[in-house]
Amino acid sequence: MLKFVEATEADIELLSSLGYTIFRETYTTMLSEEQIVYMLDMMYSLESLKRQMDDNNTFYIVYYDNRACGYIGIANHEDNKYHLQRLYLHRDMRGKNLGRAMMQQVFDHAKKFSPDGATITLNVNRDNPTVEFYKKMGWEIISRGDFELGQGFLATDYIMSINI
Repeated sequence: MLKFVEATEADIELLSSLGYTIFRETYTTMLSEEQIVYMLDMMYSLESLKRQMDDNNTFYIVYYDNRACGYIGIANHEDNKYHLQRLYLHRDMRGKNLGRAMMQQVFDHAKKFSPDGATITLNVNRDNPTVEFYKKMGWEIISRGDFELGQGFLATDYIMSINI
């Protein structure tokens, strides 16, 4: 059974653990070990996740058969705009249509707070195979960018968008 639970501060350790594991699973072939370590600390430390929650980000923990197997992170902006920060799922849970259900949760979140329509954007590494998943779900590439992360590391991303 699939379940989405909105995370609270009490869930930050679980989010951090999921982030560290899934980010490494996903990006080992795309990024250097040094960049992975830097980005893990930057995005998934307990302090970083707490700051993200305080900055109006919503997180949903994904449970499948009572196992925490992924999470969603959404930045809530004004004017019916949202930014999908994270859509992470453990590797062994992929291919079970959970990604589609997670995407529907993102859409439902935006519709709940913007019933008259919203725009959602996301950044995705240009080498990430999930670009094709996003395209199948209706997302469009609207631009590409190289974003300085610090310590000489770059995020080489597509910026994608969808209107719901």
